[in-house]
Amino acid sequence: MDIKKIEKFYNMVSKEVYSEEDSELHKNMIEAVSKDLMSRPDAPKPGDKVIDMGCGNGFMLDKLVSYGLKKEDLTGVTMGDDDYKKTKEKGYDCHNYDMTFTYFEDNSFDYMIVRHCLEHSVWPYMTLMEFNRFMKMGSTVYVEMPAPEVTERHLEHFPNHYAIMGKKMWGSLMLRSGFNYISGTYPLTISDKSKPGKSISEPYDWYIMTKVMERSDYTPIDRDKIIELNKIIMESTKELEKK
Repeated sequence: MDIKKIEKFYNMVSKEVYSEEDSELHKNMIEAVSKDLMSRPDAPKPGDKVIDMGCGNGFMLDKLVSYGLKKEDLTGVTMGDDDYKKTKEKGYDCHNYDMTFTYFEDNSFDYMIVRHCLEHSVWPYMTLMEFNRFMKMGSTVYVEMPAPEVTERHLEHFPNHYAIMGKKMWGSLMLRSGFNYISGTYPLTISDKSKPGKSISEPYDWYIMTKVMERSDYTPIDRDKIIELNKIIMESTKELEKK
């Protein structure tokens, strides 16, 4: 394997990272999402170790604190230097990591929030495998990302969007990475700044993942592994349906 080629590719995409500007749209979305999330029976609870992957400037972490979670139980991850500094200044534990290559201990977290982050992964299967490594067995992961091929803004062509895929493909990768999941779509309408008075439909897909199998040994998903995984998923699906 040509490791130098991989390093060159990684250095290239690392330079395509940029911090998201603060906007009323993002704040309003987080307000709505955090309210829905915290009303669920599987929401993060005080005492849970929670990680916000792609935390931006820490606004979602702020919301979790407002719902009763303690700062010392919250961790943020971002590749944006400005966002990292802002989140650290707020007093949060924050790490300037690539989501695919973190340095957390195995089985570290009870809950993870991954909002508009996974679409920035150039190796989504590997990213999900990394999530499996540092999340605890039975832990919950909330994922949110743009739905593919449905908006006039053509989000697939944004410079650091690499993995805007449909629920079937993402679902398959989640299962292979040791997570069961449920999914749905949030309708969202945004204003078109270039055409005052016009709105754009821009729905996004959500997933609630539950870790049901350890995958840190990187065992290939062959026929026997699929049979084993299916048995586990059948049992965990019964539990997910109760939530």
